[in-house]
Amino acid sequence: MDPLSITASVIAVATLAAKTCVLFTSLRQTYDILPGRLHALNNEVVDFEAVCRQVVATLNQRASAKLSAHCDDSILHLIQQAEQTLFKLQTILHSLTAASHRSRLSSANAWRKQQPQLEQLQETIKTIKCSLNILLGASHS
Repeated sequence: MDPLSITASVIAVATLAAKTCVLFTSLRQTYDILPGRLHALNNEVVDFEAVCRQVVATLNQRASAKLSAHCDDSILHLIQQAEQTLFKLQTILHSLTAASHRSRLSSANAWRKQQPQLEQLQETIKTIKCSLNILLGASHS
């Protein structure tokens, strides 16, 4: 795959991460207090977006210097995985927002029901972020 397509994919996922952060803000406004798990997950998404920006900068540097693109397939795979994860996260955040409009009991039940999946998504985002950081380090060496 050409470097421009990979860069476009990374930018698209970084934008998706930013939109996910907007959903966290909306959820924070709906509920007065968010559980710590959601704050931590929001922080992971913000960090992931920053890593995506670093990946774009590295890809641009590498393209302008005409360096080897040996990590591109790995980066693309991680970006596709991140995109799926962020879409799942957005679906959950939308469902939590919808539950908040029904009643306190249904919103509390929704939190409890989504807790394991939110934890899994947080770990997935953290793993992808760390893998991208490792690939960035490898491409700079």
